[in-house]
Amino acid sequence: MHVPWVPPCPGFAAHRARNLTQGAGASGRPLGPVRRAQGRTTSAAPVVVLGGGAAGLLAAMTAGRRGRPVILLEKNAVLGKKIRISGGGRCNFTNISENLQKAYHSSLPEGELVEEVQSDGSFFQKAFKRYPPEKFIALVESHGIKYHEKKLGQLFCNKSARQIVDMLQQECLAASVDVYTEAECLSVSAASASGSEAGRFRVVYSKEEETKELHAEAVVVACGGLSYAKTCGATDLAQRLARSFDLKVSGVRPGLVPLRLDPNAWTRSLTGVSLQVAASIGNMSFEEQILFTHQGISGPAVLQASSYWYDHDHPKALRLDLLPYMNEEDVLHWLQRRAESCRNRQSQRRMPASEELARKLPRRFADGFWIHEVSQRLHVSPSAGLEDLEISSLKDLAALLKSWEVSVIGTEGYPKAEVTCGGVSTQELSDETMECKKHPGLYFIGEAVDVTGWLGGYNFQWAWASGFAAGAVC
Repeated sequence: MHVPWVPPCPGFAAHRARNLTQGAGASGRPLGPVRRAQGRTTSAAPVVVLGGGAAGLLAAMTAGRRGRPVILLEKNAVLGKKIRISGGGRCNFTNISENLQKAYHSSLPEGELVEEVQSDGSFFQKAFKRYPPEKFIALVESHGIKYHEKKLGQLFCNKSARQIVDMLQQECLAASVDVYTEAECLSVSAASASGSEAGRFRVVYSKEEETKELHAEAVVVACGGLSYAKTCGATDLAQRLARSFDLKVSGVRPGLVPLRLDPNAWTRSLTGVSLQVAASIGNMSFEEQILFTHQGISGPAVLQASSYWYDHDHPKALRLDLLPYMNEEDVLHWLQRRAESCRNRQSQRRMPASEELARKLPRRFADGFWIHEVSQRLHVSPSAGLEDLEISSLKDLAALLKSWEVSVIGTEGYPKAEVTCGGVSTQELSDETMECKKHPGLYFIGEAVDVTGWLGGYNFQWAWASGFAAGAVC
């Protein structure tokens, strides 16, 4: 069934004025419970949305616009905590580049040989077709939020990420969504046959030190992953709920996360050094900056590649192309020219090869790379110059510069991860509605699903699109 996209509520201005007086403006104070008309009881079998983040808020407002009674439960005191800190506080809320269909990946179920499945866009295609970036941009513009494109199609708020949270709160209020903050879901179970009038599901949650119960016709699980546990209160609730309903959960691990290197590796001396590379894991490669840290290596290129790294018996290696703007043949020709120039130099002063590499690479990196990597692999003296290398050695050096394999021992974990990879297997869900095939009325959206996007607003776009898909039918 096709449900058209609904534009922002025409009566939004009045709702916005009322909402601001309740303390949900730019100050970021919570809405509290937002109530609709008196007298509604849980016997109305409402839609219950678990999680007041990006996906949950979009799903709640979409369902509310359709006239569905919606209750949203959020364990934190404020909504959208992860939105608020995203993009350096300005929220990279979507991406308008041409990479939308190829910027997402999923993984195979746990217990199998773990390999990444780069999407052909088949699972996400319907969701993005119904709610592409243009739809969320239109919503942002309708609220007068100014934004700009930073790079690679990434859209950021000009002022604050709180504007996105306020916008979604206002839309939920206009759609008469009941929002309960500091309300933590404890369990979801199928309702007994005798209680069918009250809804398909029994939702137990705690609020104000009391255990309460809801009966729901539909439950939308939008409680995210494990990233930002300390700052945003993330938990594994989505995964526990999925397993309680006998759903496959695949490849859960930190994503878009710095990688750790051997603490005794020479690269520890490079803390603070950055350079442009192409970072690859498996068949995925990303050309951007990397940054060496006191624990290992970070930067956009490594964060992107990290989502394809697994901590298991045979982890994939991280390969760095140190001269991504040159092919290997051009690198070899450059090395040959520099070697010949060194031979013809009139000065008696010998120039170590590391000084030649420093023409293309940061000096600290060039010095360490030559001493600890090149000289040992090519079996030449650390003080040797390029003119001392045979053509075969120059070829080996060119190959090493184009594909330097770095041994990764792990990631910096969920505290530093921007997303959680893995989640409820896409095989369990309808690609049109995000509804569980085995359990009608149960939906998983956003980061709870085994869908991970690249850095740069793609994961927010998945949250909006999957939230709309569920909210349009639940």
